[in-house]
Amino acid sequence: MPADMKHTIVETYMEMVRKGNVDKITVKALIEECHISRQTFYYHFRDIMDVLEWSFRMVVERLVQRTLKAEGAEEAIRIFVSSTVENHQMIEKLMNSQRRREIEQLMTDAVETYLRELARYKNPDLTVNVSNMEVTLHFISCGIIGVLLKYGGMPQVDTEKLSKQLFQILAREIPERENEK
Repeated sequence: MPADMKHTIVETYMEMVRKGNVDKITVKALIEECHISRQTFYYHFRDIMDVLEWSFRMVVERLVQRTLKAEGAEEAIRIFVSSTVENHQMIEKLMNSQRRREIEQLMTDAVETYLRELARYKNPDLTVNVSNMEVTLHFISCGIIGVLLKYGGMPQVDTEKLSKQLFQILAREIPERENEK
């Protein structure tokens, strides 16, 4: 079952990240931990970064599904912030690795995708100039990542307050309507 094997590989990789040094996780170490062949690994993934990319896509998908059930945008942001704070230790380990630049890009892409999907589902009538939307999403994504990296790991972070603050900032940043030009 390919999908199950992909999940197994990703879960094993994430467990290895939690336990050890990200930079020492190789395909060889991962396949040994999974008890699979190299051929099985390469059937599902190109390399370790592909495992991370697939993992990020799955996380975004789950977050979008959870936030679609939220009563409003503020609750959706709260779900996103809480999830990020809960996983902050792993995110920090990934960010402290030699692949920081690639991981930053994955995170930015993931947050942009998340916000785009959230906007699409929560506000289907929103009409925004495409180039403005891309720049706005990138700007907001970088800001959110920066804020969550700084405050998400604080011992007594108040996720309710942080969510409310981010929501207030986002509510002012994303225009309600803008006609295509």
